[in-house]
Amino acid sequence: MSTLTDEQRKMIEENKKAAQAKLAAKFSQKNNFLSTNNSLPGLSNINTQLQPNKLNRYKPLNVGLVLSPSPKAKAMHINYNVNNEKSKVTTNSKTVRGSCEITSKERFIVHVIYHQQLIEIFKTIPSKSYDPKSSQWSFLIKDHDLVMQSIKCLEPTVKIEKLPYSILKMIKENNLKEQDISKIDLSCLNAEMLNNIYPFQKTGIQFGVSKNGRCIIADDMGLGKTIQAIGIAMYYSDNFPLLIVCPSSMRYTWEEEIRIRMPNIPIPSIYVLSKANEHIINPAVVITSYDLMTKTKDLLMRLKFGVIILDESHSLKNEKTARTQVSLALAMQSNRCILLSGTPALSRPMELYSQIKAVTRSNFMTPIEYGKRYCNGQEAKYGWDFSGSSNMKELKVLLETQFMIRRLKTDVLKQLPQKVRNVVILDSCHLKNRTENMDNLEGMLNDKSLRKMQVRGALLEYFNHTGDAKLPAICDYIINLLKEGKKFLVFAHHQKVMNGICKILEENQTYYIRIDGRTSSEERKSVCDQFQSEDKFRVAVLSITAANSGITLTAANLVVFAELFWNPGILTQAEDRAHRIGQSEAVTIQYLLAKGTADDHLWPLIQSKLNVLNKAGLSKDNFKDDSTTVINENKKSSQRSILDFLDDDSDLNENNLRELDNIESQCKRKKKC
Repeated sequence: MSTLTDEQRKMIEENKKAAQAKLAAKFSQKNNFLSTNNSLPGLSNINTQLQPNKLNRYKPLNVGLVLSPSPKAKAMHINYNVNNEKSKVTTNSKTVRGSCEITSKERFIVHVIYHQQLIEIFKTIPSKSYDPKSSQWSFLIKDHDLVMQSIKCLEPTVKIEKLPYSILKMIKENNLKEQDISKIDLSCLNAEMLNNIYPFQKTGIQFGVSKNGRCIIADDMGLGKTIQAIGIAMYYSDNFPLLIVCPSSMRYTWEEEIRIRMPNIPIPSIYVLSKANEHIINPAVVITSYDLMTKTKDLLMRLKFGVIILDESHSLKNEKTARTQVSLALAMQSNRCILLSGTPALSRPMELYSQIKAVTRSNFMTPIEYGKRYCNGQEAKYGWDFSGSSNMKELKVLLETQFMIRRLKTDVLKQLPQKVRNVVILDSCHLKNRTENMDNLEGMLNDKSLRKMQVRGALLEYFNHTGDAKLPAICDYIINLLKEGKKFLVFAHHQKVMNGICKILEENQTYYIRIDGRTSSEERKSVCDQFQSEDKFRVAVLSITAANSGITLTAANLVVFAELFWNPGILTQAEDRAHRIGQSEAVTIQYLLAKGTADDHLWPLIQSKLNVLNKAGLSKDNFKDDSTTVINENKKSSQRSILDFLDDDSDLNENNLRELDNIESQCKRKKKC
């Protein structure tokens, strides 16, 4: 029988309800109710028991709560384990991440946000340097390991990605072995050659020798890469036979150069391959095209060439193609490998990987390592996407110190005239009326709901229709040039545009030459000689893809592009058919553009690609420098930005570069292109 009075029972019941209410209220709050609740019996010291130690860890604590002095009241036990995985205490601080990038052959920078402790450590490094403009810290490359070791104490709060071991080792070894290449003795070369080359060409030969005959000569178009390659090959003549792989149209040009520069080589031992089943006996020099090289792989591998020259090496940009795989196999076998290209990367950094692999014999980064570091590699659903760019400063340093020598005309030939670009806005009165099909294609290009494959196809089709629409205005412009008595080159892409230009020239009784994909190697040389030597030949009608390299047409100082092309490297190569050694006058480049056509989309696309190449030092062109002007019918010349005439709502910009580069391969498969 209970001894409690009704009043006591009432008080206990009220206390119990009050305690339960307080307990429920504390559980509903974000903060731990035990840290502030001292009103319940037995909880007065809990707050002090739960103070975190220096490592922010808490010990398990079992708390017994007696809610009432009543004998019938039951004790309520709460287990509060703050180390439970579901109850871990999180800190407000996030992990600070950064990366390193080489910016010169001596220094590297650390890309990281502000962190007080990290900055204090940076200040202790002897070679430290701070740039207030970029807010970046830089250090000597020799102190890289010291920097990484010094900041190790901040892990895991601070994590800085190290420089790749292979790149760091390569740069360090180069700094240790660096030599004055001007002291390299070239007396083994014949005196006639040494006396007839420019000083910068001699430097190029010495650079190749300093790299043991494995290098990339990437000089600007027209600066004599052929002569430099022959000089390097002559230095290593003890390693002959020599294999020269070049575009088909260049085979006989190379043969002529070899005969002139290497008179000691018997003519019968110089072979120019024209078919796959030719017999070769004791060759000194073999010259072949990339297509024939692929077909004669077994024969060429058996000959075991000691020196190989790969001309226009940017054609090896895709490692999966047969020509690239055969070229790499021959390069690995050869003691010396010389690559030549005025535009080693036509669009993006990944195109350089196969060329670097050829000169290093695969003693370099793996494709994935290279792609992640320099191509902003992203792992997608169906594999890696290496169509971007990243760490361009470091790639530029790596190329210049390890593999490649590149000089621009403005750097080495002060006497060579300047190249000036003009954008010509064609008279809209002479444009064909827009068709309904063109309107539909324009709408597709601005429809952001479409898939990228659909947009790409629309641009390809739009580009084809643009040639038709522009042709009357192009012909009208060319007639005006003829009236001015100019001698010029005119580039086009579509056969129908080239045919239209030739027709208008014939109607105006103008002598001209034409080079397209159907022009043989022998005929190319013959018509080029005609244009160069005979004043009556006033116009050269040229295919952008078939005549952008391997020919010299310095008799003209005006180059007109009737159509655009999506690859900027091809355009700049074509420009330099006139702007090269032998040119005595300033060269003017004119791009004929029409508003309301595919030109509105292609021009910013070209600019976006050039911006990427400029960052890696692979191009000096930007198509919107101070020398660029826009010419309208009403205004002869108005100085303004080259992109001012374009619509701002064009959505085909750098975001679509990765997809649009496939247009070229698609276009080649279409008969109409």
